[in-house]
Amino acid sequence: MTDSNAATNRTGRTGRILVVDDDRTNRMMLTYRLEMAGLETATSENGIEALRMLRESDFDVVLLDILMPGMDGYATLDLMKHDQQLSRTPVIMMSAVGELDSVIRCLEMGAEDYLPKPLDHLLLTSRVDNILLKIQLEQVEKALAELTGAVEAMAGGALPAGALDRVAGQTGSVGRLARQLRQLAAVTSEQ
Repeated sequence: MTDSNAATNRTGRTGRILVVDDDRTNRMMLTYRLEMAGLETATSENGIEALRMLRESDFDVVLLDILMPGMDGYATLDLMKHDQQLSRTPVIMMSAVGELDSVIRCLEMGAEDYLPKPLDHLLLTSRVDNILLKIQLEQVEKALAELTGAVEAMAGGALPAGALDRVAGQTGSVGRLARQLRQLAAVTSEQ
């Protein structure tokens, strides 16, 4: 996830969504629906501007139209997936082009999903929620791996300084566990 200023949706997950579509009405409609679902949004009308925005700010998901003048969605997706900074940002492609070849091409290029236009707004928010949940689960898994490493270090002697700082700074049960583990390590090192 991104910074703590991101909005929280109805499932309790936070997320910043970049909506990229050359059609102003589509951008407005998508941002309205996503914001009504409790998500923070930003918009771009073309691929070049979207790439600039992605490099300047963190986004959790990109909704990317395929048919746009200048740099289309395919080229934008391709550049994102070959850019080390942007390659892990999930992308949902969207288009009125409903051909199976287009869907397959987008998925093979690395898109997380493909939604046909006109978008079903329940399907859209459901897919975004699923991606945000996946991101959240990956973060929890990473934090648990750090906690496991800390417990192993404690079993072998002492907890290295700063080993749990990142995880201990998190809110929620994983952060609390890390803070308590740090306290336990401090007590055991004093004995």
